[in-house]
Amino acid sequence: MSERTKRLALSLALALALHAGAARAEGASSYEDDARVFTALTEDGTPLFSIAGEICEGDEYISADNALYRIVSVSEESAVAQRVGEEAMPDVSYLRAGEAQAVFAAVPAAAQSEKDDDRRLIAMYVTHSDESYVPSDGTQSIDGQGGIYDVARAFRDALQAQGVDVILDESTHLPHDSSAYRRSRQTAERLLQKRPDAIIDVHRDGIPDEGEYVYQGDGEPASRVRLLVGRGNQNSAVNREFAKQIKAVADEEYPGLVKDIFIGKGAYNQDLSPNAILLEFGTHTISKERAMASTEMMAKVVDVALYGEQTGAPSAPASRVRGSASGIGWLLLVLLVGVILFALAQTGGGAAMKRKLKSNAREVTGGFFSHRRGE
Repeated sequence: MSERTKRLALSLALALALHAGAARAEGASSYEDDARVFTALTEDGTPLFSIAGEICEGDEYISADNALYRIVSVSEESAVAQRVGEEAMPDVSYLRAGEAQAVFAAVPAAAQSEKDDDRRLIAMYVTHSDESYVPSDGTQSIDGQGGIYDVARAFRDALQAQGVDVILDESTHLPHDSSAYRRSRQTAERLLQKRPDAIIDVHRDGIPDEGEYVYQGDGEPASRVRLLVGRGNQNSAVNREFAKQIKAVADEEYPGLVKDIFIGKGAYNQDLSPNAILLEFGTHTISKERAMASTEMMAKVVDVALYGEQTGAPSAPASRVRGSASGIGWLLLVLLVGVILFALAQTGGGAAMKRKLKSNAREVTGGFFSHRRGE
């Protein structure tokens, strides 16, 4: 075979491979049929929780009753979780002080027009675009936009009913593989150019036991919600505080709605923003209608967790205002320490660390603090 013939054959093979890859992304099934489900056990062998996806040593878990566990060993399909103690949760006792009714009241239409500097904006997207609900969609995976988009739209509508502006990017990021987060990162970066107050990645779990997610809320069937935080990024500590704030509000108003918080090895694109969170509405074996029913409750929870009282509600006590300010200061301090430690771990110090700190500062602040005056 001549050299020219070899080159032509190689080019043809490459073109066919690229075409096959594009066909899989656009038309073939994108669900990972061999997706692993892990069960985490306590040290005495009692089942603690299940999760679809990877569990690694060092991952952490905050249970429904706010007990903190750390994964100490992992086998083929199970892991051992060691109880560390109680996770300190934010104080949301103000919700019991006669303010809850005002906080959770619907915002009058006339009050939904906010000044530009008082804008309330949340961005949402869907990394695993094929995710669906078997009882309602007939399958766990739909090529293109799966049933998870119906949940995301319901969540958007519920937030908007609370007076929050929402940008829902309905881009798809198929196939459902290890590169999905790399593809959805471009969507997240595009959304963050709008400077939202928070960015939410909407998912559903993939564990077979729907019983872990069944919830009865406000007299109607609903699903529980799992919060995921990535520990592989410089924002992990402040992302965790944001997740805990959401859970604390939910525990006060809708006990049991938030199933738990899983702090996993990955980043989940949460390195892009301090107020980034991944929410899993139910699992594939629960009905989509249950997942959609929970979005209204979660919208109220997220609204209060981010913004506190809504327009028209009674003024917060002075002590609460001071508490809010100190809370923001604490979050900023946690974020700063996280950025420094992350840079030190990656570079070992010196000039390389300084360069990494500048790069991290640009990522976290959008370049606000990293530009010279006048640039």
